[in-house]
Parts: sequence; C-alpha cells; structure tokens
Amino acid sequence: MDIKNMKVSIGIVIAIVAQAFGVIWYIAQMDSTVKNLDTTVAEMQESQATVDVAILQTDFLNLREKVDKLSYQEQVDLAPIDIAIKELETKVMWMMDDWGPKIDAEQEEFDPSNLEEALDKMESRLDDVETTNALIDNEMRTIMSDHGGFADVLQQINAAGLLPSGEKRTYGGYGQ
Repeated sequence: MDIKNMKVSIGIVIAIVAQAFGVIWYIAQMDSTVKNLDTTVAEMQESQATVDVAILQTDFLNLREKVDKLSYQEQVDLAPIDIAIKELETKVMWMMDDWGPKIDAEQEEFDPSNLEEALDKMESRLDDVETTNALIDNEMRTIMSDHGGFADVLQQINAAGLLPSGEKRTYGGYGQ
C-alpha cells in the first residue's frame, strides 16, 4: 500500500476535518465549564469560610459571656427578708404585750357562785381568742407566701450554681 498513490475523497477529508473541529470545540467548552466551576467553588468556599468565622466569633462571644456570668456571682439582696422578719418579731412582741397581762389576770380563783358571770367572761375571752387566731392565721399565710417566694429565689440561685457545693436542701412545699 503506497501512501502517495492513495486517493482520498474530499467528502472523507471534510468529515475528518469537521470531527476535528467538533472535538476541539467540545474540549474548549469543557475547559470553560471547568474554569467556571473552579471559580464558583472558590467563591463558595470563601463565603462559607466567612460564615464559619462569623459563627465561631459569635460562639466565642456567647461562651465568654457565660464564663463571665459564672465567674461573677451576683449578690442577693436579703434586706427585704430581714425587714419582714423584724416586722414579724415586732408583731409577736405586740401580741405578747397585749395578751400576756390579760392571761395572767384571768388566772384568779374560780368562785362557783358566780357561774353565770364566769361563763359570760369565758365566752368573751373565747371570742377574743378566735379573733386573735384568725389574725394569726392571716399573718401565717402572709409569712408562708413570703417563704414560698424566698424558696423560688433560692431554687433559682441553686439552679444557677451559686449556692455552696453540696447544697442538698429542697425549698418550698409550705402549708402542704
């Protein structure tokens, strides 16, 4: 087979040249697509890195804030509780000052001849005792309400980890 004498038709040459141009065009398109995708991936990675840095900064600031809160223990103002205790002590002292002498005065000898009068006195004293009991019950409800509020504050302080370690008391449940 002699290459010099070989005759090739123009149709075959045109077909081969057309395929060569097609291959070149296809490779150029692939190169363009790869460059486009490479640029897009680089941009996405850069934006993702920026977002990641922002998230990490936010997480760091949040953690730092929590550490600051844990390292700084807020002082609880117990002054209102002290005032309430002093008021209660004062009220109890008033009651003792008011009723103590009355109780001492009523401890005299009983005379059966004055039974009607003694019964009337006893009914009057019983009414006074019932009134006083109602006042004491009302004061006790107020105290228990204050204790319930104090229990809530102590539970919150305990939940925040601000009480001494090993604290195992439970608070509340008053009047149940």
